[in-house]
Formats: sequence, structure tokens, C-alpha cells
Amino acid sequence: KDMVKHVPDAGSYAPVTVLVDERADGVHVSYDTMESYLMGYGSSEALAVARDLDTKITNLLRDCAS
Repeated sequence: KDMVKHVPDAGSYAPVTVLVDERADGVHVSYDTMESYLMGYGSSEALAVARDLDTKITNLLRDCAS
């Protein structure tokens, strides 16, 4: 909701996408960052919120994977 205050379209990118892919060499986890989605809008405020969210999600994914 904080990103939407600065970039109304940000709500269309939620929920975040996490891809879990099992391959011959193991399980791979990918995450499409919110920062990458919002980069083109030019709002530093929205990007700051997106970076914070990305950090929280990647930390959670790391914790779950270990």
C-alpha cells in the first residue's frame, strides 16, 4: 500500500512472484523484485519502499531455503 501512494500502478504487481523450480542440479528459487517492476516510474519514494520489501522477501526466502 505504501508503494501505491507514490505509484498507483504498483498495486497491479502484487502479489509478488516467487518461482520454485526443481531441476536435475537441485531446486532453484527466483523472485521478480518489486524494484525492477517500478524502476520505470521514476519515483524514488516508491523505489525505497520496493527495495525494503525486496530485502524482506529475499531474507525470508534465504531463511526458508537453509
